[in-house]
Amino acid sequence: MTYEELKKAYEEAAKKCSELELKKAELEKENSELKKSNEDKDLRIEHLTELVLKRNKMLFGQKSEKGKYLCDGQLSFEGLFNEAEEQSNLALSEPNEEKITRKSAKTGKHRGRNEIRTDLETKKVVFDLPENQRICGVCGDALTEYTEEYLTTRLAVIPEKIYKIEYYRKVYKCRNCDKNGIRSNIIKAENKTPAAVIEKGLPDPSLVADIMQRKYQLGEPLYRQEQYWKLRGIYLNRTSLANWVIKGAKWFEPVIKMFWENTYREPVLNADETPTRVLKIDGKPSKKKCQMWIVCTGASASKKIALYTYKDSRRKTVVEELLGDYTGVVQTDGYQSYGIGKFENAGCHSHLRRKFLDCVPEGDTTCPSAQVVALIDKAFAFEADAKKAKFNEDQILEMRREKVKPLLDKAYEIINTLRPGKGSNLGTAVTYAKNQKEKLYLFLDNPDVEMTNNLAERTVKPYVINRKNFLFSDTEKGADASAAVMSIIETAKRNELDVYGYLLYLLTVLPKWGADPTETQLKSVMPWSMALPPYCKQTYSEVK
Repeated sequence: MTYEELKKAYEEAAKKCSELELKKAELEKENSELKKSNEDKDLRIEHLTELVLKRNKMLFGQKSEKGKYLCDGQLSFEGLFNEAEEQSNLALSEPNEEKITRKSAKTGKHRGRNEIRTDLETKKVVFDLPENQRICGVCGDALTEYTEEYLTTRLAVIPEKIYKIEYYRKVYKCRNCDKNGIRSNIIKAENKTPAAVIEKGLPDPSLVADIMQRKYQLGEPLYRQEQYWKLRGIYLNRTSLANWVIKGAKWFEPVIKMFWENTYREPVLNADETPTRVLKIDGKPSKKKCQMWIVCTGASASKKIALYTYKDSRRKTVVEELLGDYTGVVQTDGYQSYGIGKFENAGCHSHLRRKFLDCVPEGDTTCPSAQVVALIDKAFAFEADAKKAKFNEDQILEMRREKVKPLLDKAYEIINTLRPGKGSNLGTAVTYAKNQKEKLYLFLDNPDVEMTNNLAERTVKPYVINRKNFLFSDTEKGADASAAVMSIIETAKRNELDVYGYLLYLLTVLPKWGADPTETQLKSVMPWSMALPPYCKQTYSEVK
């Protein structure tokens, strides 16, 4: 082979090697892209699997967050639809008066008839023998009354009484002046008509209080109340009912203002917010997502208060308006808008637990998420035992330092080892835990702060349940009225007052005092005031 031929063969081989190198690079690039695509798909599948698992838990799983239900997985449907047959026991005797007045093992309070109404009217019915049967069948002598045998007790009801009140006053005149005088002398008795809740309006305070309680405590929308009154031959349209609620709620403003003043004096507050729908803002149709903000005094507060405030946003400006000058501790769910102000921000371990609970596969008790949840549950158990034993502040701090903190430290050791996929539930849980760590540890050094923000969540719950019934507020005035009435009702419940009685008392005395009552007058109507009339303190009609 000549030199030229060798040179040409070498050049062809070099060219072929170059082409192969290029093809190899292309294949490696394609392989890398496919590998990355597969990884992305795997993460996507993992994320979608988590979503399906979470949705199945929401639809079919145990709703309770108690630790004993952690790894039970999906509830068995066996026995769900035949609950009546499963739970029935035909051999079981009917509850008697002694059974329904037994004390609760948890609270020690009566939860039967004695709690419902201690002054319940009793109508006694006695069956007697006819006179012709009061003869002894043995000797023929007359029978004499010996005793009465108790047979049974029945609970009866009389439908509520509706009536109208017509106010008159006596008018006198002098007959002599009328006949011989220059003019008639007419004297009228003093007008003692109680101040009206609605100026020149039809409703008595008792009616407005009833409408408010039905809507905001019992969840009965105004259109149902309209039907209720219609069935009784009284035609009150829902527009009138709504106007009465809005105008009646205006009288609560000075009371709520004093609630806020007392709230700011407490060392710990709990806060939360929930969406609410308002159809018209500034008179124009709106689809804006509005919020009902809730601020309540902590579990250890001297004054138990729950406050609702309607706002059209969830921005930091609302927190500045509500809590800007407060210098205590505000416990929240970790929402970033609370990260401003002069107050300290405490975290919520229930939210932390919930996020990791969503990551626990069905039936898996050994995965890292399940271990984190179990450690938090143990910490909860220590807190519950301390509360049951009525520990003082020093004992609480010692217990938290020696028992609770090591559990949380161990939980964070597990959390720091996790490397979750992007966008996964586990990634969300880990991020939340790391971002909230300082806030979640704050309670360890403050005995007034609890581990959770459950108090605020329980305060939100009545509004959320009611919202499912009335769905929306037509205007911002209606939303403000809802916030005012809910504040009065939930504060009354926290202070163990009769809700209807307290509403009735406020709607009776506040219109009499006018738009600007004195501080002394307002203090006398606070839920903890000893000046409240007895009918405000009878708790038999309270619905929790």
